[in-house]
Amino acid sequence: MTFHTYALDNINELAESVQVEFKLAGGRDGQGKVPEDMWESYSAFANTIGGEIILGVREVKGHFTLEGIPKPEPMLEHLWQRFNDKHHVSHNLLSVNDIQLIRIQDKTLIRIRVPQAPLAFRPIFIGEDPYSGSYFRINDADMRASHEQVARMLLQAKTTQLATPH
Repeated sequence: MTFHTYALDNINELAESVQVEFKLAGGRDGQGKVPEDMWESYSAFANTIGGEIILGVREVKGHFTLEGIPKPEPMLEHLWQRFNDKHHVSHNLLSVNDIQLIRIQDKTLIRIRVPQAPLAFRPIFIGEDPYSGSYFRINDADMRASHEQVARMLLQAKTTQLATPH
């Protein structure tokens, strides 16, 4: 996989937002593991306005440090397996260019660009139940969607699918 190198002038400028989420992804051995709560961010970004998940960044009390991922290749394989597993996530919105290895300050990070899901695919959810696995992004937080929000998305998806000529 090709590395994309970025310059970061001021590490103190790193911040989460409605479209950016950082995850440590260190695993028990420190070599890299996809954090389970990353999938909530995927659902939230897809159901809101899209965004980026950056794996390999530690957060302590609102301050971020680049930790990097020593062995990213097994994580990349695991990510693609999970994105394509209908029992794990309802729909894979990503193309091959949406997951990248990036290098900042000699640290390897994984960048996942999550597009906003088309109405016909919403809600994007974790597991097999849209009512318990759907999230939205509010400011810098992933929030579980209410029963009413999920029902509204399902209705919009059905209406969109019916309105689309086959």
